[in-house]
Amino acid sequence: MARSRKKPSAGAASNAKATRATDEPSAGDALAKDPVARKAAGAAGATPSRKTPTTPGGDVTEQAKDSTRSTSARKAAAAESARTTGRRVAAAGQNPAWLAPTAVTLLIIGLLYLVTYYLSSGMLPLPIGDWNLAVGFGVLMVGGGILMFWK
Repeated sequence: MARSRKKPSAGAASNAKATRATDEPSAGDALAKDPVARKAAGAAGATPSRKTPTTPGGDVTEQAKDSTRSTSARKAAAAESARTTGRRVAAAGQNPAWLAPTAVTLLIIGLLYLVTYYLSSGMLPLPIGDWNLAVGFGVLMVGGGILMFWK
């Protein structure tokens, strides 16, 4: 019988390399798993297989922090304008002239009402007992509600 002399396929060769690579742990794997080996390797000058670009002071460089960041301000501005083009944005209207003074006045009136009630031991401003608290806080809430519409 004649034997065929075929070259081994590339897939078989890469599979053999892959099995060899998984069978034998690398030095980086041993350093990652064993803190004592990591400390000893650091003293001996060995480094793990993955490197992050660092500055002489040991800080991680900007490129390593975010490699997707655009380096050109002009490109970033163009990308931002392209992203926002076509959107409708409500024009910022001005506040009515009465809004802020009315809200501040109601807040002050509500506060003075409550202070008057507490200082007079419940005798003033109206003879409705503890409902004076509801009136004072109600006036404060109306003033705060008006402030929600302030732009």
